[in-house]
Amino acid sequence: MLTSTLAALATSLALTPLAVAVDTAPQTQTIHFHMDDLDSQAGWDAVEDRIRTVTDRVCRPHGLRGLVAQRVRQECFNATFADAMGQLNRQYAQANSRSVAVVIAPH
Repeated sequence: MLTSTLAALATSLALTPLAVAVDTAPQTQTIHFHMDDLDSQAGWDAVEDRIRTVTDRVCRPHGLRGLVAQRVRQECFNATFADAMGQLNRQYAQANSRSVAVVIAPH
């Protein structure tokens, strides 16, 4: 069985001015998995957990502490997670037994 990797397009980064001042080179990570992983609810949950974990990692505001860091991180997480899940849902709808890649870039 030939598997192919779908390259997910990264959307433009919507960084707040504060986030730009903190981290001018945002980290981007890609999660690869096979469409067979999505054959069950447990599989979906596992993939979503992986996306959530990586999103949390790429949205850590380096150099900030306290409430400002929490706000920046939460805004980044919400936008980035929504984008990643949107990529997953779009690619799942288009794919038939193919691998999927989700690009996770902070927003």
